Amino acid sequence: MSDFNTYFLMKEPDVIDYVQAKLSYFDADAPLACKEIGDGNLNYVFRVWDERSGRSIIVKQAGEHLRISDKMTLTTDRGRIEASILKLQGALCPGLVPEVYLYDGVMCAMIMEDMIGHTMMRTGLIHHEIYPKFPEQISTFLVNSLLMTTDIVMDHQKRKALVREFTNPELCDITENLVFGEPLLDYNGRNDVFPPVRDFVEREIYGDEELRAEVARLKFRFMNHAQSLIHGDLHTGSVFINKDHTFVFDPEFAFFGPMGYDIGNVIANLFFAWANGNATIDAPAERARFCGWCMCAILEIVDLFKEKFCRLYDEQVTEPLARSEEFKQSYLADIMADTAGYAGTECIRRIVGMAHNKDITVIEDMAKRASAEKILLTFAKDLILHQRQFQTANDYYRAMEDAIRAIEPDNPLIGPKKTILDYDTVALDDEQHALVIIDQTKLPSRIEILSLTAQEDIWDAIYLLKVRGAPAIGVAAAIGIYLAAREIAEGTADASGQAASAGQTATGQTASAGRPVTDYEEFLRRFREASAYLNSSRPTAVNLSWALQRMENVVLAHKGDSVAQIVAALHDEALAIREEDILVCQSIGKYGLSLVKPGDGLLTHCNAGQLATVKYGTATAPMYLGQEKGYHFKVYCDETRPLLQGARLTSFELFSAGLDVTLLCDNMSASLMREGKIQAVFVGCDRVAKNGDTANKIGTSMAALAAKRYGVPFYVCAPTSTIDMSTATGDDIVIEQRKPEEVTDMWYEKPMTAPGVKVYNPAFDVTGHDLITGIVTEFGIAYPPYEESFQEIFLKKQIRDTVQRMMKDMDIK
Repeated sequence: MSDFNTYFLMKEPDVIDYVQAKLSYFDADAPLACKEIGDGNLNYVFRVWDERSGRSIIVKQAGEHLRISDKMTLTTDRGRIEASILKLQGALCPGLVPEVYLYDGVMCAMIMEDMIGHTMMRTGLIHHEIYPKFPEQISTFLVNSLLMTTDIVMDHQKRKALVREFTNPELCDITENLVFGEPLLDYNGRNDVFPPVRDFVEREIYGDEELRAEVARLKFRFMNHAQSLIHGDLHTGSVFINKDHTFVFDPEFAFFGPMGYDIGNVIANLFFAWANGNATIDAPAERARFCGWCMCAILEIVDLFKEKFCRLYDEQVTEPLARSEEFKQSYLADIMADTAGYAGTECIRRIVGMAHNKDITVIEDMAKRASAEKILLTFAKDLILHQRQFQTANDYYRAMEDAIRAIEPDNPLIGPKKTILDYDTVALDDEQHALVIIDQTKLPSRIEILSLTAQEDIWDAIYLLKVRGAPAIGVAAAIGIYLAAREIAEGTADASGQAASAGQTATGQTASAGRPVTDYEEFLRRFREASAYLNSSRPTAVNLSWALQRMENVVLAHKGDSVAQIVAALHDEALAIREEDILVCQSIGKYGLSLVKPGDGLLTHCNAGQLATVKYGTATAPMYLGQEKGYHFKVYCDETRPLLQGARLTSFELFSAGLDVTLLCDNMSASLMREGKIQAVFVGCDRVAKNGDTANKIGTSMAALAAKRYGVPFYVCAPTSTIDMSTATGDDIVIEQRKPEEVTDMWYEKPMTAPGVKVYNPAFDVTGHDLITGIVTEFGIAYPPYEESFQEIFLKKQIRDTVQRMMKDMDIK
């Protein structure tokens, strides 16, 4: 029996003697048994148990060589680092890390709590077990262990001492080679590529210079960004788990590095589990159950991490300069970008490098394994090449779907591909009492759905063009003011900060916020204040004021009713405005389609498409209806400087719908007209004056002038809600002036003008009525002289409205 005063690599009998000599955990006469259970690449792990009582412990010894290669020598000091870090993590994350009983620097061995009743997570996932509490518990571990060891929270001098203590150069060198270097370049000849995917790897990984450059950036960030004390190897083999509890262990690779490395490793390994389930589970229901859980776990971890991070940040921040919401959000955005990049490098290294993932190697069907590896590599490239776009759970869901669809287009787990046209531009979520919109500032790079409840957020969404287009703004305003009315009635309205963006006085709701309002006069006063606040967000779009006035008319018409009944009527009116917009656009499309013929070339400016309405659009409605009839239009789309609504939105939605669309700069349309390639121009509008002058996105009048010169019909598509008979001419339309940065900075890495240069940036221009061939409404086409035509249009509308009221009074459906 050794006295264990000199290092040697222990075998199972040695471990029993070692435990009896070093720790008074078992009875002196306990019948002990031992088994080596490690399946990692570095250390030797033994379970020692009392065959009589069943009590057990774990002994972990650091070897001097990598288990998978005698040629790779390692410092045994990593055992000290691991033991120290487990103690630190145990203090930060109580209950989520096993207890360390002893560390022996001579034998480089640690005796620790046995995670009895738990299974290695990778083993459980390969058997398609589901762990419902894992997202909640691993997100707590990640936030507490990572954020609490940053300069944001820790005393800077104490933290610097920890950085020195946990410098881990040899194991970092392994990561730098096996994770970042070799998988991309194979400079040591140790990559182990599955033969059926060798050509795919050569083309998509080895042959992609942009990918190599991004991985190089990630490697240097890993080496130089001492952000937080990270686990350094947090995969499903470093987690022991059961249905109720999670243990994180094996932090021998720990050092101060970027937080996203740990978070990304967790995400990547869950997608490995998805790939295994997709390839090996035959029963459709069981495959959907397990794979669905894997995907949902990834999304939950992303959401929970962000939520808990922000909460703990606010509670624990000590650095004075970090006490800023703007800094916090920027800091978090960088973490999320790192997370995506490092999730990608983990996927690539486990497929291409020497240390494979068992989730994939146990797939026996060669074709299914090859498909799984291609999906993972496709996902990885998206993550790495577009790191900064991965900020939300939805971004990961989109990337996973795209990767699966690229390799297995008929995979039943993902269903048919959704386009932008499958989402509601603007809608009411009755369950959450929220305005739901597509954030159009994020298009076309990603589709992000916003659920807005606060009036300030709704105001911002309109002003910042997250929702835009006159009809969509009108619907958003109707839903927004209904939500405000509901809050006023229930006493939940909060006006704090509400008018900050507008530079106005707050709406005055604070005084009575917190108590329900039942008095009609008080309700009306506060309703009008909230309405005026929303109306200030975009002064040019007449649909905004039109919708708000229509909603106020409902309040006035129900003066004798209770406030609760008025709120219910406002709810119905908001939905009616939304449904009417769909019918209006359909009708405009039918009238517009009568003006063109199959095969025509059509020009449009800005976005008066589905993204500017609830459905179909105004200027694009003839195009969509023509596509349904097989007209095969050739659509030309102005980019629409400076905000590029044509490039970002119109071309995106028309292309998604399968139309033949060509993008061009705003100064190119005259050239196409001269060549005879454009037979008609269709544009939307934000306001039409009594004489037919029309305000629309800046650049519209330039297109109208060119159309007049070359004899091309120029049509404005205008719901009657945008025709303002109280505005005599275009000279009376207030034109919104926007920030100069939209011209100088928005689409450039650096400002594209010299400092101090003045900028003229009106949001709209006015196209004179003499340049407009016709104005297409839901009640027909108005031709010059427009004031007379509008009278006929509004007479038709009046007749329609009268008939509808009569039918409603008689309860006729």
